[in-house]
Amino acid sequence: MFVETEWLHSGANQAHRAGGYAQDGADQLSRAPLSSGMFGDFAAADRYHEAISAAHSRHVKTFRAHHEMLATLGNKVRAAAAAFTEMDELNAAKLHAGQCNDSDT
Repeated sequence: MFVETEWLHSGANQAHRAGGYAQDGADQLSRAPLSSGMFGDFAAADRYHEAISAAHSRHVKTFRAHHEMLATLGNKVRAAAAAFTEMDELNAAKLHAGQCNDSDT
């Protein structure tokens, strides 16, 4: 099997970058004020504010979950790339030492 570890590293970097953007989005959104009364001082405005506040909180949580998932993905891809590189180096060393046989592959 041939594995292009440079592509794995590139993908891991992209996942971490995207996760950073998601975290930035969560940070920005969490700082956006949703003041009580911003839609008016009547019952329908209060209900609307409650609905918007709930959606706002869900979006912040979703951004943070995306950050966590993308960071985890990036870390796993980096670990896979390292494992493939280590396995390839070990197999190359065995070949050079004349120790590789059918049971090792």
